[in-house]
Amino acid sequence: MTEAASARRMGRPPTGQEVDHSLLLRGALAAFAENGYDGTSVRELSRQLGVSHALLTARYGSKEELWFAAMEHVLSRTKSSWLRLAEDPGLDDLDVLRQGIIHQVMFSSAHPELVRIMNHEGAIDSPRMHYIFEYVIGPLRLPLERRLNRLIAGGRIRPVPYATLHYLVVQGGGALYASSVESALLGAPQPPGEDDVRRHAESVADIIVAGLSAAPTVKAAGER
Repeated sequence: MTEAASARRMGRPPTGQEVDHSLLLRGALAAFAENGYDGTSVRELSRQLGVSHALLTARYGSKEELWFAAMEHVLSRTKSSWLRLAEDPGLDDLDVLRQGIIHQVMFSSAHPELVRIMNHEGAIDSPRMHYIFEYVIGPLRLPLERRLNRLIAGGRIRPVPYATLHYLVVQGGGALYASSVESALLGAPQPPGEDDVRRHAESVADIIVAGLSAAPTVKAAGER
């Protein structure tokens, strides 16, 4: 049973029993991924989670604050893992890149809602998008670019725009899990086992690292 499904089935807690807020937040994340921010109703979400509307509003306030809480709950994990990798002085720069890609793809497998949510939010100039950038994307960029610049300066990888690498890893690597219907039609295991996820993550990492490490293709005369 998925975490979101567990949240939807937990029912109303007995009197005096503490609500598992991690289940509430995972259920909220699933709803925002499925319906988008504007299409999600806190009242309908509370009904699906089996808790009172008053409980959600008392605990989180507005729908936007619930969105922030759900995103922070899950993004804090990948943020801390990326920072540990990026700031570890004992790791080679190329190893950090490869291990980081593997981590991100496996994280996307565990939380496919995030790529779906970013598909909603990435095209909207909203406080929510700015929050994601300021909380996760921005703080990770500096230490990762420091690693990438050393690799480029040492001739170990070709220059690559940071945005290009970001989307290849986050959207490209995670799309297999965010687009579960399409990936099933393509023959991907449903649901993927731990070994399936690891193989996919390592394949994505190896393809990206090999592509960055390869000599640039010589362009034909007159080609831009």
